[in-house]
Amino acid sequence: MNLEFREIIASDFESCAKSLIETFKEEPWNEIWTYEQAYTRIEELMASRMSRGYVVVDSENIAGMCIGRIMTYMDFKELWVDEFSVNPNYQGQNIGSKLIEFTKSSLLKENVSNLALTTEKGSPAVKFYEKNGLKVSETIVFMHN
Repeated sequence: MNLEFREIIASDFESCAKSLIETFKEEPWNEIWTYEQAYTRIEELMASRMSRGYVVVDSENIAGMCIGRIMTYMDFKELWVDEFSVNPNYQGQNIGSKLIEFTKSSLLKENVSNLALTTEKGSPAVKFYEKNGLKVSETIVFMHN
């Protein structure tokens, strides 16, 4: 396995979409994405001038991805992560933690000091993010309709 950590490019969108489908069809999400839906999501997330995306590539396969938007909040900037995933074939190999490290170090070059994201309560992702230095907010309520 020869992993490359780098910024996402448009030609990665197809492989990212396929990886998203594989990742989120698994427990605990059990989501059924079509290729068109997944590709459109990646394309939309990367459409803003403030969008940033990072991938882990094994040959031509996307092993993991982190996609978000740089947002300013008073005196600091943070990356709001919209998609973070590691393909099930690559999970349990510390690739997700290395992707977070790579993302953080890449963002420091742009004076972006924080990561923010949402994930499902009780999912294994919560422990993963906590292990990688993120904290559960005691003050934020996520609302939707």
